Amino acid sequence: MIETASRSRDGTARAGRRLAGPLSPLACAALTLAVALVGIGSPSLWLDEAATVSMTTRSYGDMLRVFPHLDLVHALYYLVMKPWVAVFGTGALALRLPSALAMAAAAAGLAVIGRRCLGPPAGLAAGLAWAAGPQTSRWAQEARSYAMTAAVAVLATYLLVRALDRDERRPWRWFAGYAPTVAVLGFLHLDGALLLAAHGVTLLLTRPKAGVWLRWLVSAAVGAAPLVVLALAAQDQKRQVKWLPRPSWDVAWAQLQFLTGDRALVAPVLTLALLGVVASVLGRASPPHRTASLPAVAVPWAVVPTVLLLLVSSVSDPVFYYRYTTYCLPAVALLVGAGLAGLLTVARHPAARAALVAVAAAVLAVPSLRAHDYIRRQDSRPDDMRAAADAVRARARPGDAIVYLAGSARWSAAAYPDVFGRLRDAGVSTDPVAAANLKGRDLLPRELPPRLARTDRVWVMNHRSLNPHGPIIERRERAVQSAGPWRRAGTWTYRGGRLVLFERTGPYRSSR
Repeated sequence: MIETASRSRDGTARAGRRLAGPLSPLACAALTLAVALVGIGSPSLWLDEAATVSMTTRSYGDMLRVFPHLDLVHALYYLVMKPWVAVFGTGALALRLPSALAMAAAAAGLAVIGRRCLGPPAGLAAGLAWAAGPQTSRWAQEARSYAMTAAVAVLATYLLVRALDRDERRPWRWFAGYAPTVAVLGFLHLDGALLLAAHGVTLLLTRPKAGVWLRWLVSAAVGAAPLVVLALAAQDQKRQVKWLPRPSWDVAWAQLQFLTGDRALVAPVLTLALLGVVASVLGRASPPHRTASLPAVAVPWAVVPTVLLLLVSSVSDPVFYYRYTTYCLPAVALLVGAGLAGLLTVARHPAARAALVAVAAAVLAVPSLRAHDYIRRQDSRPDDMRAAADAVRARARPGDAIVYLAGSARWSAAAYPDVFGRLRDAGVSTDPVAAANLKGRDLLPRELPPRLARTDRVWVMNHRSLNPHGPIIERRERAVQSAGPWRRAGTWTYRGGRLVLFERTGPYRSSR
């Protein structure tokens, strides 16, 4: 019996050493990447990703001409993605792969943070929860900066956790890396600067020495200084987000679903998170290092940025939208990991512990399957531009023209430049590159008929953002019809828009 107990202790020690080594973070990263890559090319590229295509396929000079009046807050992301696109192209997999890699890096960082704050089981569980989360896959499969903000936020938090370690003799070296990391986070998305507020609450809960407070304040100021300049420079670009909703209970409920992963996951995720907080507070899992507790790190990270954005939006212009807080999602995974680790303390027998963890994992995994399936559908994004591109690819002929009923339709078509680039843009006055924007500038409706006079076939594209009964849209539609006579050769309605093909049935006769 003594020999059996000894072997059991040796096996437990070996397992602990494996969890404390590099294998656990690497396994979490590998699993996250594998899950993210499943179906990564299936969803259609949409309006936001079309902006990435449009900007990164321009020269650096043409790109820089845009930022003084548009998309300044996304400038760093575009600059990072431009050389990537130059090498790998604008296919869905190529565009989204950097986001998938960023989410994998975040998984590794979560495993390390959880291990330092609560122990190896919590770190591994947090990384696995991150890999399995629907929102992880959703933003890993998006050619925008959100996944990168999550990875950089994890790095910034890891640096803070290391700096708060009471056994750390040179915390300044971690704070030296903390300042530029926070700056990068804010340049990837300005709302990421609110992570500093969350970290400030972490320090209040941790109560470090005055010297640590001073170092953090200096590092935070250094990191925030260039973000203040960015915010002031971007003040005149607020019109880009004039569509943001006012805070409401519906907005708050949508945010809760976002942070937990899906409506079906709200209850199980909150339950596990609460269990993780309670287990940590009661000291049932002692941290291997004298650093901040996991709840002190994760709860402010998950809650504070959302609360601040909602408060600002309630007294000023709206600045909140759920995806702007993607960098807070890792905090929820940490809390879930703490809850799963807490289950290990509920039962004494190894088999009972394994059963509890398996049941908890199933409660998380089964409801998430529907969300995972949905986000990998072609029409899961607001615009199914691939459907429109497929219609044009199959039926377009040399000499075909296209009329975008407004600039937003032209912007969305930039998602598939190899297809829509073959059509002559008959309604453009100044193309997006020359206009230094995403929409270009349109001809006046009365200028359209002469442009279409010698055209035998014209495609007309509408977009979800347009009012079909708006006066300018109706005038453009009438202008196209006046360039006929035409017959309607096909209509394709897809998520986010409509495409109509007209074929000429007779010579154009000017009304002048």
